[in-house]
Amino acid sequence: MAPQMTADARETRRRPTLSARVLKVMGLFSGVQALTIICSIVRTKLVAIWLGPAGMGLFGLYNSALDTICAVTQMGTGTGVIRELALAPRRALPRLVAVIRRWGWGLGLAGALLTLTLSPMLSRFTFGDENHTRGFVVLSVAVLLLTLSGTEGAVFQGLKRYTRLAKASVWGAVGGLAVSAPMYYFWGLDSVIPSLVAYAAVTWICRGLYHEKVAPPSPSPGVRETIVEGKGFALLGIYMTVTVFATNAVSYIFMSYLNQRGGTEAAGLYQAGFTLVNRYVGLVLVAVGMEYLPRLSEVSKSPRRTELFLTHEIILIMLVMLPVVTLFLAADELIVRLLYDKAFLTMLPFVTWAVIGTIFRAWSWCLAYVILAKSDGVAYLLTELLSAAVAIGLNIWFYDLWGFPGLGYAYTLWYLFYLVEVWVLCRRRYRLSVRRGALLFPAMVFVICAATAAGRQLAGWWATVPFVILSLAVSAYGLRRLLGVSPAQMIEKFVKPAKKG
Repeated sequence: MAPQMTADARETRRRPTLSARVLKVMGLFSGVQALTIICSIVRTKLVAIWLGPAGMGLFGLYNSALDTICAVTQMGTGTGVIRELALAPRRALPRLVAVIRRWGWGLGLAGALLTLTLSPMLSRFTFGDENHTRGFVVLSVAVLLLTLSGTEGAVFQGLKRYTRLAKASVWGAVGGLAVSAPMYYFWGLDSVIPSLVAYAAVTWICRGLYHEKVAPPSPSPGVRETIVEGKGFALLGIYMTVTVFATNAVSYIFMSYLNQRGGTEAAGLYQAGFTLVNRYVGLVLVAVGMEYLPRLSEVSKSPRRTELFLTHEIILIMLVMLPVVTLFLAADELIVRLLYDKAFLTMLPFVTWAVIGTIFRAWSWCLAYVILAKSDGVAYLLTELLSAAVAIGLNIWFYDLWGFPGLGYAYTLWYLFYLVEVWVLCRRRYRLSVRRGALLFPAMVFVICAATAAGRQLAGWWATVPFVILSLAVSAYGLRRLLGVSPAQMIEKFVKPAKKG
């Protein structure tokens, strides 16, 4: 009996440490993501003002092409890199980091060469002629730099150097904006390509300034050894790349359908609402994955420890998401006016019902990361493909029935389906389960958020106030239990960024 009590006591003492670390990383990278988005908004605004509609279109086309090419050249290796670094013993890190960085250079140079070779075809496909071939030739430099930056970012994350990664990301976003803004002003339309290359260069330089200085391996791996030792994370990366392309293809198909069915304005409103829910509310989820995936990868071979971390993550993220969603519902009209314009208020019914689906999204992501932590690429690919097919089916069906509110219902049902899908997979394939609290508490959170959304729709924003107060109280109480500190101490503890990496 005594040893059991001792183990429980140790677990109780460790729990606040784990929760505190997760919340620090979450707060740190939520701030980084918010600042990055602000820089992106300012950058887009300056392009619109100084370059006009033509410059905006040119910038969007080149930027979309650059993102697509980089998605191919990087092959989604970031997730595999993070997992390999988290699992590797300390003595193996120098050699593994060297292998990863060589893969980064190899993929980056291959991507740049591919862009150079295909530049005439890319110009014809994007613009209908070969007049922009030179632009894609210059853009090959940005492909190399962004691939190297992505590789170094994965190294930061895999080695858990979160503060360094945050600093590099902040300086990259701010520095990239500072360098590109004068180009827009002085060079006009001629600044589009140079500004994209300059932004990529600043990002790469900032990652290099904070990069982890790992001792050179002895002996240094040769070309053949580099290829063989990197096959593990590269294989998972291939599955990730196929998944991303399939998801993007499904999104493109639905946008085309919506454009034909409801017109360009409907497609624009949906895109704006989807960005608002997926990107801005999803800041929390991006921050969670930053710390959760490496930690989960470390214990992926232990079912019991995986279950403990999974249960802890579900409860913690629900405590954070509850006030975020209810506050968003209470202030949705104000948020739309600030980020867009009053003309976009038409999309509010979609946003209102879609945002409560982020509860299922957060819940399901905690489970989906288990698949990635176990490097089960085939299972991840199949679940994502099935999820994407269900998403497009629900969107088309519900839009035909209820219009924009129907798209909100479809979003929530989509992530409910995804939650069930990944839960069944984890249960049957990995024999995982979670404690009852990690099932009942998220269900209660969803009920509170759904009631808030219903009150918002039926009676206006003032009907959300009681639910906002309830959500803040529940979140403060729950976080106090996890952290072992009062709300005042909690605020004092987390308003300052983490000092250690």
